[in-house]
Amino acid sequence: MAEALVYFAVLALYSFVLGSAALLRHELLLLATIPPVFVAMIMGFVMGVYAADRFGDVPVAVAVLVGLPVAWLCTRRFGTRDMLIGIYLAWSVGLVLSLVAFGFPDAA
Repeated sequence: MAEALVYFAVLALYSFVLGSAALLRHELLLLATIPPVFVAMIMGFVMGVYAADRFGDVPVAVAVLVGLPVAWLCTRRFGTRDMLIGIYLAWSVGLVLSLVAFGFPDAA
């Protein structure tokens, strides 16, 4: 149960990173989102494939879809600078939770 929650939290955070970067309004600051977007795409894909195999497709889809409306609401409410800080904050929390998720033993 804890493994599923960690994986779904990471997927939601990475979904938030991707959605927020896509909705960012300033073109120059969009370049600053390249590292978090790249890592979120690669690690999110790998973790999503594992989580879908282990826990099912529907919970993974729900976890990914949770981050998108939150990103949309945040980009409407906060400025570009604050969103850049939020993207990096979500990315760093996602990386820490990814380490926790990778520490769980594999299913037999």
